[in-house]
Order: sequence, then structure tokens, then C-alpha cells
Amino acid sequence: MRTRASLLLSAVAFTQILLLGGSLGILVVELRKVRADLIRFGQEEQAFQNQLAVAESDLYRTSILLRDEVILEGIDYDRAKQELNDLLHRISDQAIHRPSWISAQMRAQLDTIDTTRAEYLTRARVVASWQENDRKRLGLQYLRQQLTPMRLKFTSTARQINDLTQALRDTRNHAMAQSIDGIQALVVRTLIGAAVFGLGLAGVAGYRFRGYERDRDAHTRQVEQAEDQLRSLSQRLVEAQELERKNLSRELHDEVGQTLTALRVQIGQIEPASEAAIDHLAQASALADRSLRSIREMARGLRPAMLDDLGLGPALTWLGRDFSKNTALEVDVEIEGELIGLSEPIRTCSYRIVQEALTNCVRHAAATSARVLLHESPAELVLTVQDNGTGFASGRCSGIGLLGMRERVEELKGEFAVVSSPGAGTLVRAILPKAKRENS
Repeated sequence: MRTRASLLLSAVAFTQILLLGGSLGILVVELRKVRADLIRFGQEEQAFQNQLAVAESDLYRTSILLRDEVILEGIDYDRAKQELNDLLHRISDQAIHRPSWISAQMRAQLDTIDTTRAEYLTRARVVASWQENDRKRLGLQYLRQQLTPMRLKFTSTARQINDLTQALRDTRNHAMAQSIDGIQALVVRTLIGAAVFGLGLAGVAGYRFRGYERDRDAHTRQVEQAEDQLRSLSQRLVEAQELERKNLSRELHDEVGQTLTALRVQIGQIEPASEAAIDHLAQASALADRSLRSIREMARGLRPAMLDDLGLGPALTWLGRDFSKNTALEVDVEIEGELIGLSEPIRTCSYRIVQEALTNCVRHAAATSARVLLHESPAELVLTVQDNGTGFASGRCSGIGLLGMRERVEELKGEFAVVSSPGAGTLVRAILPKAKRENS
């Protein structure tokens, strides 16, 4: 169910991203179109205006040179005539280019301009080809009656075209502004839609995540309750195990041990009737002694009586001597403090930690020496076991023995740590508060 809900939210979010991306893509395309139209219109308008300006300038310059040719004499006349011929030779009779956006009225006026300009240039070439007599006889009158009205007509029409071009530019600018306003409105609508959609998605996601959090909290509480129950069960099992060990040790020591001792005494009081009987009595006596020692060792292994009778210090000292005697591990036990008034759980926990740590030194660490330090302060008991064994990599301290030690310490609200590295030995430290701490 959660997987389907997560996939649905992901699909909705992805759809929102696609819609927003598509809208922004459309906006970018539209803006590029507007920009391209503005650039194209500006370039065509500038080229068109340049053509009109050049045509008007050429006609104006031609009229000036025609006037100079008519009224000047001598060298000035020759100069004006040469310049006029060059100008008329350079001027093109081609029609002015019509942009695609001009109106029908402007096309008609451009036709008038092209016709007027072509006729003006034709008559100007006629004047430029006159002889001296024709120039003096007809020149000024011809200029006033024929050429000047045509030039003024051309100029007037060109100005009208400029006015129309300006009006068209204003209209186009207004249309572009409206297009931009429409794009801005589309952007606003898109952003508002995305915001509303995002808020709705956030609300749905928040509701779903809140449900997940409630489920997680409930599951966490269940897990914590299960852990507490398991920890309580584990503690009760440990306590039951210690009690059973204590009872079994006492039974072995008091009942079986005393029975074997009485048996040994009875065997010693038997009078042998023959040499063979003497041998049998000696073997039976040795067997009874060996059984008695085994029973005592078993009783001490289960739970040494001195832990309850003499206290923690003597029990740890005896444990160290026992390991040094029966294994290749040299154990040095140091005790700092009186160790008076320790509760039975603290004594049992400390003894079992040292017992398990020394057992690990022999079985797994291949250590040759170990140091047990027990330091007592007014508030806590600090227990340290350090060996010179092979050690292990950090993060791999997950054995049953280490977990059991950790659970014993944590049940007493203490602190437990294992520090080790390959080839550098292992250090086990437990800090046990004398007064049981409250849960933090």
C-alpha cells in the first residue's frame, strides 16, 4: 500500500514537473518568436528607410547640380556638369524594395514614388545632354516648371510613407506589447497553477507522510515494548540461571561432596583381609578423591561459594589463579577499593564479565597474559580486562559472550565498551553504578 502511494505521489510530482516544463518551453518559444519578429521588422524597416533616404538624397543632389549647371559658367559649370553626369550614371532606376508588412496604401505611394523618380531622372538626363544654347534658353524655366514639381512630389510622398511607416511601427509595437502582456499573463497563470498544484501535492504528501509517521511511531513503540519485554525476559533468564547455578553448586558441594567425603572415610576404615583387597581399597579411595575434586571444581565453576561468602575481590583473585594454573594464560588481578556493600547483581555481573573475558582470551585471542583491574569509587565500579592477544577488527564484536556481557551491564544501567584492533589485543571495560540509575 505504501509503495503504491509513494509511486502515485512520484508520478503526480513528475507530471507536475512535465507540465511546468512544457509551459515554460512554450513561453520560451513564444518569446523567441516575438524577439525574432522584432528583429526582422527592425531590420526591414531600417533597410526600407535607408532606401527612401538615399533616393531622396540623390534627387535633392541632382536638383542642385542641375541648377548649378544652368546658372554657372566656365570652370564651375564644367565641374557641376561632370559631377551631375557621374551622379546620373550612378543612380539606379530600380524600384524601391517593398517589405512584406507594408499596406496597400503604402504600395500605391511607392508606385508613385518609383514612377516620379524614374521620370525625374529621365528628364534630368535630358537636361544634362543639352547644348549651350538650349541650356541658356530653356534651363531655368524647365527647372521651375518640370523638375522642381516632380522633386517636391517625390519628397512629399516619401514623407507620407515615413509617417505611415511610423504609424505602422507604433501599431506593431502595440501588438508586440499585447503579445508580451499575454505571455506575462500566461506565465502568471502557469505559476499560479503550478503553485496551487504544488500546494495540493504538498498537502497530500504531508497527509500521507503524517500517516507514515504515525505508523512508524506505533511500530517503534511496538519494537521498544518488544525489546523491553525481551530484555526483561533475558534478565529473568539470567537471574534464574544464576539461581539454578547457585543451588546446583550448593547441592554438589553440600550433598554430593559430603557424601563422597563420608564414602572416603568409610573406605579408610575398612580392614583389608588380603593383599588384593588392599589394592582394591586403594583404587576405590583414589577414585573417591578424584570424584570429590571434580565435584568441587564443578561447584566452583557453576558459582564459587566464596563470591557469596567472601565477596567479589577474593572470588576474582581465585579466578585469576585458577586460569593461570590450568591454562597458558598468565592473569594479573589488581583490586583498588574495599568492595564492601556491593549488591549481589553487581558482584555477579562483575564476576561473569571477568570469567567470560578470560575465557575469550584463552579460546579466541591466543593471549599469553591478561590484566584484570577493578577500581571502586564512591559512585561506581570500573572493571577492565586487557589482554595481549590477536584482537579483531572494529565492528566485529558481535559474539554471544560479548552480547551477554553487554546485556548484563546495560541491565544495571551501566556502560560497556570493547576496544580492539588486529594484532593489538583487546580491552573490555564495564562501568557499573553502585546506585541504580533512572532511565534517561
